[in-house]
Amino acid sequence: MLKPYVCVACEKIILAKDNVASLINLFSKIIVAVPTNSPDIPRNAVAPKEWAIFSSWDTELGDELKDYEFCTQIFYPDGTPFGEPGKVRIPIDPGKRAQVTVQIPAFPIGQTGLYTVKTWIEEGQTKVFGPIGFGIELAVVQQDRAQ
Repeated sequence: MLKPYVCVACEKIILAKDNVASLINLFSKIIVAVPTNSPDIPRNAVAPKEWAIFSSWDTELGDELKDYEFCTQIFYPDGTPFGEPGKVRIPIDPGKRAQVTVQIPAFPIGQTGLYTVKTWIEEGQTKVFGPIGFGIELAVVQQDRAQ
């Protein structure tokens, strides 16, 4: 059975030829700057900012024979889901740590507070591990426009 090694949010993931991952700009907080006296941000607003979730898993003998999927879902601070769960097949080589990269093209910015990222493992559409959850705080600050 897979065992979690790491699961984090970052701005970018670079995979070397030997499949070693470099994680660029790990984060747990996003600050959105808006001009002073600007209208409220709509609750369903999304910023076109690419980011990623990287996950690495220790494997056991026989895991390479199973069809595991890494599932991810993001929740607004009020608990409502931001879209449907995403699912990515986990490539497993015997005797090696498995790793998964989930690229996300945008970040929801309509609610300030703590967004929750939940990840879990499914086999045959049945949850077999998790969820693992972590938060990403969103703060909105007002600033004067540049002169």
